[in-house]
Amino acid sequence: GMGSSLRSVGMAPSPSSSLNTPGQAVPTPSPHSQTEEQAYQAKVRQLSKYIEPLRRVVARMGNEDLEKLSKMKKLLEILSTPGKRMPLETLLKCEVVLEKLDLKRGDGSGPTLREQHPLLEALQTHIQSPVINHTLQRTFGPCLEALFGSDIKMLPPPLKKKKLEEPVDDIPEVLQGEIARLDQRFKVSLDPTQQAGSRCVQLLCVLDDRHLPCVPPVSLSVPEDYPRSPPRCHLAPHEYSATKFLSAVQAALESRVRKLPGRFSVSQLLDTWEMSVRQACAPTHSPTPSSSSLLMGL
Repeated sequence: GMGSSLRSVGMAPSPSSSLNTPGQAVPTPSPHSQTEEQAYQAKVRQLSKYIEPLRRVVARMGNEDLEKLSKMKKLLEILSTPGKRMPLETLLKCEVVLEKLDLKRGDGSGPTLREQHPLLEALQTHIQSPVINHTLQRTFGPCLEALFGSDIKMLPPPLKKKKLEEPVDDIPEVLQGEIARLDQRFKVSLDPTQQAGSRCVQLLCVLDDRHLPCVPPVSLSVPEDYPRSPPRCHLAPHEYSATKFLSAVQAALESRVRKLPGRFSVSQLLDTWEMSVRQACAPTHSPTPSSSSLLMGL
């Protein structure tokens, strides 16, 4: 009985550990901690001048050096969130790193670039943008046009000149459709030597068939009222009189064209040209084919 009663007395809690004394309720800051707080806040303010330069460095770095970039971002985070408490020692270490980086030239007493030249600051920020040219054109284009006229639109005069020489819009739809439906072996383009204001459409045609020998192109002149009037074919004399074979092609073509119906088309004329090349390739070519062979496509 005596041992158990002593143990129970020993187990009873001490009054001093459970009672709150007035001194423990609100700890009063010592003068030493107040000074430390002031020093901390002063250091935060002092280092805030590095925020913008550091932000620019991070933006410029991209993903070049990930380890360095990570450190920079960490520094920026510490400086940008003054409410997030750090040990003063950490801030001092940050200051050493920032001074080594030489982000802010001078002693920091002078005004920053933003204060001195806000426009330069804005330009520095935006010049890294991939859409800078588009932005400049959109921003300054109308002003420049108002001051100096539409110089930007006048930049490519050669294209306009070419359009006059090669009036694509003036090609009749019938002819455009026919050219589009031509066989792959006929490569047709507008003749660059066509005179401006000409009522005829000048075409340059190349025969591109790997089973046939290479021959010089032919020039077609398609009249304004085509297909009521047939196209005319022109072979450059200095080219088609160069060899016996090419002379044979020319003779066969002239002969075949004379036997075509009155209103023949561009595609019929090109087919006739191809047949003339095939005829000149044949060991025994007949320069004057009969009407029946023409109808049969021989």
